[in-house]
Amino acid sequence: MKRNNYFILFALLFVFSTANIRAQHVDAGPDQTLCNGETEVTLHGDISNVLTGRYRVEGIPFNWIPIDSTAQDVMITNSGTTTPLRIDDRYSDAIDLPFPITFYGNTYDKIVVGSNGDIIFEPSIATTYDEWFIAPSQSIPDHTLPYWDGTSLSFASIMGAYHDIDIGVSNPLEELKYMTVGTAPNRKFVVIYKDIPQFSCNNLLTSQEIVFNESDSSFEVHLKEKPLCSSWNGGLAVVGAQNEELTPDTCGNYPGDATSPTLPNRNTGAWDIVMPEAYKFVPDANATVSWYDDNRNLVGTGTDVTVPINQTTTYTMEVSFEDCHGNTFVEVDEVTVTRIPLPTLSLSQEISICNGDTKILDGTVQNPSDYTNISYEWVDYSGNSLSTDPKLTITSGGTYTLNVTLEGTCTSSYSVNVTPYQYGCTIPNAISPNEDGNNDQWYLNFLSETTGIDKVEIFDRRGVLVYDKADYVDEFVGKNNDGKDLPSATYVYVIKLKDGKKLSGWLYITR
Repeated sequence: MKRNNYFILFALLFVFSTANIRAQHVDAGPDQTLCNGETEVTLHGDISNVLTGRYRVEGIPFNWIPIDSTAQDVMITNSGTTTPLRIDDRYSDAIDLPFPITFYGNTYDKIVVGSNGDIIFEPSIATTYDEWFIAPSQSIPDHTLPYWDGTSLSFASIMGAYHDIDIGVSNPLEELKYMTVGTAPNRKFVVIYKDIPQFSCNNLLTSQEIVFNESDSSFEVHLKEKPLCSSWNGGLAVVGAQNEELTPDTCGNYPGDATSPTLPNRNTGAWDIVMPEAYKFVPDANATVSWYDDNRNLVGTGTDVTVPINQTTTYTMEVSFEDCHGNTFVEVDEVTVTRIPLPTLSLSQEISICNGDTKILDGTVQNPSDYTNISYEWVDYSGNSLSTDPKLTITSGGTYTLNVTLEGTCTSSYSVNVTPYQYGCTIPNAISPNEDGNNDQWYLNFLSETTGIDKVEIFDRRGVLVYDKADYVDEFVGKNNDGKDLPSATYVYVIKLKDGKKLSGWLYITR
């Protein structure tokens, strides 16, 4: 359980009202990193602790949640034995909450259930005495209500309704249980008091539920039956909630308070209900949220904003809110969004290879100064790791994928499809240019793409140049430089490569 001195902080802020403080109750979220050329980010702020600094109370339709097979008995350990709580004026064992509950600015993960209709957010008082006596002067807010150690400790509580009921009286219908219904993030945690006799008026039964809503940090009180036992403790009862405080500066809400003056007053008094009643306590700190970039430009309002990103930027979430006394304060928090630029690579997606030949696939990042950490991994078609070097030596066709990871966070993948040359990797010694679509051209693609061809020259048997072409690929189709068909015969070729080497041999043309 986390316990913040929330309203002590408020008191300090009241003294130093002109200064913003680093966030204690607002959270702009974790720093983010944008990868793979992403150009926008959604910023999400958590202000649930601020919102629950005070509540407004609404009347809602009564909705009794039936006890189902998942409900568990509220238990108490007494003299080393754990049993369902059937002892008058006692608190239960600590109960683990199914989801964190934010309540008056603090977040809790445990509660104890009082046998007199109250819930306390403090596990250390488990199995201790639950005070039954209520004085007429103990009206919300009052730091001695419902739990006070007599000197300084007063814990956050919900009273719904808090009055002297007697769980110790054997009643075959009575049940004190808790359960969780629904699915995250819309679960409800329910504490059920069903048919509990009132003290001294055992024929009068109380049935009520306290419901916590995961979705919006609200909670509800549903009163099915709450008769009046005026002969005991003046019939006093109270419905409401109070914060956790170490001083008498207590905040609380109840039906009929300033946030709900049209509702029946369910503060401390002698009252009963004629028909079932239900109330919802809704977080209501009148909060406004503004987001600023690091040049103090307003980029959006509300807890969720989407902003364009073209460089690493630190954003400030500024939250203005009111405490339960109506004082206005501001808290801020920052989040840094780091945009990692895309790497630049000189890597072809399609290349060809001569079987048995050797090629090097070079995936070295061309803009390394943009990063502090770069890692590489080459994998084959099946995902098997081949190398962690940016350069991969291959000798056969296939699909090879390079995964480039930047700053240990952002991974970009680049695939290279390597295929054997369609026309092989030898210089053809014959062509048959009869336009039948078969062997009509003299293909030298493998030389053109590997070493590069500076020039091709073709001579007849007398040594006369009949054809020449710079930067040759596959253009020769048995015609001379004038575009006329060359007769069937044997010719001599000279291939000048871009690396300075020369290749020569015989080429036979047959028609």
